[in-house]
Amino acid sequence: MKSVRKYITTISAFQFIQLLRFATLFLLGVVFAHHYSKQEIGQYEVMLFIASAVSFFWLSGILQTFLSLVKDDEPSTGNPAKSSHYFNGFVLLVCFSALTVLFLMIFRQQVQGLLNGAKEIPYFNWLLAYLFLSSPSNLIEYLFLSKSKPNHIIVYGLVSYGLQFVFLTVPPLLNLPLEYSVIGLITISALRFIFLLIILRRYSRFDLSFPFLKEHIRLAYPLIFSSLLSGSGQYVDTAIVTHFFNTEMFAIFRYGAREFPLVIILSNSFSIALIPEFSKQSMADCLMKIKTNSLRLMHILFPLTAVLIIASNGLFTFFFTDSFSLSAKIFNIYLLQIVFRLIFPETILIGKRITKIFLAVSFAEIVLNVTLSLYLVRLIGITGIVYGTFLANLFERFVLIAIVKHKLKVKIHEYIPVRWYLTYSTAILLVYYVVDFWLYPLS
Repeated sequence: MKSVRKYITTISAFQFIQLLRFATLFLLGVVFAHHYSKQEIGQYEVMLFIASAVSFFWLSGILQTFLSLVKDDEPSTGNPAKSSHYFNGFVLLVCFSALTVLFLMIFRQQVQGLLNGAKEIPYFNWLLAYLFLSSPSNLIEYLFLSKSKPNHIIVYGLVSYGLQFVFLTVPPLLNLPLEYSVIGLITISALRFIFLLIILRRYSRFDLSFPFLKEHIRLAYPLIFSSLLSGSGQYVDTAIVTHFFNTEMFAIFRYGAREFPLVIILSNSFSIALIPEFSKQSMADCLMKIKTNSLRLMHILFPLTAVLIIASNGLFTFFFTDSFSLSAKIFNIYLLQIVFRLIFPETILIGKRITKIFLAVSFAEIVLNVTLSLYLVRLIGITGIVYGTFLANLFERFVLIAIVKHKLKVKIHEYIPVRWYLTYSTAILLVYYVVDFWLYPLS
């Protein structure tokens, strides 16, 4: 048991709950595919897509900033002097959730018009309830993270997502309409919201702090707009594809235009989990923790990515058809993004509350993305769009590295295992070159 416990850290626990979320959604998709029609599943997915599209950017900005602001230096129970920061973070999330709900109510027709001629937004009233309840509930795992309670994160994840799986799969197994699964989603969201209120009473005073809210918004708004700009990258790529190519090529692009989920989940959760450490430990300790743990990720994720690149062409033609071999090439370019996913200058900047720069960097990235993609698509075809995105993202990450060095006087080798990183990056690029240009060249 002790040998297991030593691996249970806030980082591993936070990564675990993100993997658990992904696994739950994947398994739900499998169950739905066997019990509901494509039209019903499409309605459910549209509802979730709208909820994500109108909330992902401000949720990301607020929650990451929250971690950089809250210090775990107050007693956790029974002390009248405990911090009110957790409650104020909750208030901010509730306010943004309410504004988002109001936005959808006011602009319902306009949003509906974007849904490819749909007569109405699926389950609109349930969508509003889901948005209001689920968005603030994300604070639970972040609260446990800031309090350095990895066991709480794991138990909460197992119970929460276990219940979600049960609530959403019982209706199809009983041959009930999809709306009952939607009601199950609202039910688990409401239970999470109630649980959040319970733990807020335990860990926080219910006192508004306008100075804290003001500081939170000041630090969060660059990250909010940066997330919005970064998230728009996939829509930029899609728009360019629809402009230059027909619907058949669009389908080929969509099948391949995705990163390795394990890289995204583990790298993002690792980055977020490290942010509160900057308020608890010395800068040197935090940098060493980033360097050590990112190397562990490299040892796991670079070899797995290399295997995927080698196997991708066979996998795509096996699960789909030979006509989707081009999707494999697009997928392989997206896999190359591991080259910048496993270095973490943004973690240092957010941890040290340097956030204003993100907005300018993200804007430059999106401009470069559009410019390169438009140029390369004319030069080499549809893969040029993906190369443009890769180069723009790489530019963004190395600009952040330069900012860390300039503003904080932190050298690259202090938080990046440079030799291993260069070795793995060179190896993955060589594997990609051999696979895509020698073994499976474009005809």
